[in-house]
Amino acid sequence: MRYHTHIITSLCIGAAVASYTSLPFTASYTAGVVIGSLLPDIDEPKSYVGRRSLGMSHKVKEAFGHRGMTHSLFVWAVIAFIVTVESSSTFSIGLVLGYLFHIIEDFLSVQGVPLLWPFQTKRYKIPLYRTGSALETVLFYGAFALLIYIGSQYHLFYEWWRSFLLLLRQWM
Repeated sequence: MRYHTHIITSLCIGAAVASYTSLPFTASYTAGVVIGSLLPDIDEPKSYVGRRSLGMSHKVKEAFGHRGMTHSLFVWAVIAFIVTVESSSTFSIGLVLGYLFHIIEDFLSVQGVPLLWPFQTKRYKIPLYRTGSALETVLFYGAFALLIYIGSQYHLFYEWWRSFLLLLRQWM
């Protein structure tokens, strides 16, 4: 899945989670979801996050390959534990959820993901789309439309703008 599709589908899922739970749909939560949705692709130097990793992505890919370690539930659980122990902010919750959403989204691709790494290298998948395909484009626009619907139906955009303005006021 391309980076912009990861961002939009993860925000859509994050909005759905926020609308059905007590999680606030704030600017910090959505920033966490966006960053988390990109982090697993640190293992690909040509990815959006890989091009900005100052060479770290080359080392990760060399050691573990693309869609290797960074796409496993074990690594996600370790990251989730560390991040939430250090901070229970809405940003860190969004980061952990965005990372998980990325793994789920790639699980639905033809390439699949090694969910049980390091215990197993088998790639698990429900092959619904191929990265860069027309179906991925449909997923992008469908998730975008659903994000707008959920955001307006549950007044999440109002909550987001209010939190954003509060953050701006704190910085000034």
